[in-house]
Amino acid sequence: MDLSIIIVNYRGWTHLKECLDSLAAFTGTHFKSEVIIIDNNSSDGFIDEFKLNWPGFKFILNEVNGGFANGCNLGSANAKGEYFLFLNPDTVASEREIEILLERAKRNPENYISSCRQINKKGEGKNAFGLFPDLGTLTGIGRALYRVLNKKKIADRTDAENNVIYPDWVSGSVMMIKKEIFLMLEGFDEDFWMYSEDVDLCRRARDQHGEIACYSDIKIQHNHGGSSRINLKTTALTKTEVIISGHLYISKHKSGISGFLIQSYLVFMNLIVGIVMTLFSILFFASPKIFVKATIYFKLIAYYFGALTRQSWISPRSVNFIKNC
Repeated sequence: MDLSIIIVNYRGWTHLKECLDSLAAFTGTHFKSEVIIIDNNSSDGFIDEFKLNWPGFKFILNEVNGGFANGCNLGSANAKGEYFLFLNPDTVASEREIEILLERAKRNPENYISSCRQINKKGEGKNAFGLFPDLGTLTGIGRALYRVLNKKKIADRTDAENNVIYPDWVSGSVMMIKKEIFLMLEGFDEDFWMYSEDVDLCRRARDQHGEIACYSDIKIQHNHGGSSRINLKTTALTKTEVIISGHLYISKHKSGISGFLIQSYLVFMNLIVGIVMTLFSILFFASPKIFVKATIYFKLIAYYFGALTRQSWISPRSVNFIKNC
């Protein structure tokens, strides 16, 4: 088996249908693949319908909503392919594009993790890669200044002739990795529930002297928000997890004064600036966004209090947190 395509789903059935339709059209002429769908305990009954409609695919019901890292690891534990392709359920892929991505991954073993350009239905692209979080790259201004001061370094990590750039990290929404490398890295870190687990995996790959490659001439459609924007409550939850996962990443990869300063800056921005923005929204904008902002703020207060008492930045929704409670 050449490739295992692993998809983690949570109530994103409408988008998942499009994704599976695109994968069902694969002929298997140039590479053999399997499709594994991990349903993170959606508890809405749709998984049985999907099993009937796509009998050639493997559906696995997760006992808990363990988040992205846990779902991907569960999928990989049941995968037989030489390579893994982690795909979001709101992606649409063509066989030819996946074939090229797989060929390049095989041809360039120094690239531990490979990805490609992600576009929406209109064909518009959006960067699904970035710089590792650091003191100088936490803000938009900081990242812009970094690019100005590091033009040569950035140019050296761009191979225009072969349509490839070598960013610090690529998004887990489209991520190809050899099974051997994935196991060597011990998979995704399940301290994360959602977000930054892909950045963390890329960081650990780079620490092992592996490269991260993103090909601009390979395109996969990604219609953002399939599982994370179901309703306002889910939106508030996932946006809170973006912040929590950022703290967790910093705690893993930054220490000393640098780590302290980054954590302090993030807490200040989220609590002090956050309350100002929330109050401003309440006073001047009567919209559902007020609910989201207020919910995020109070969730963060609870998280920071818990992190202080536990002396840990781990996500309270992660399976590792639940196991240790």
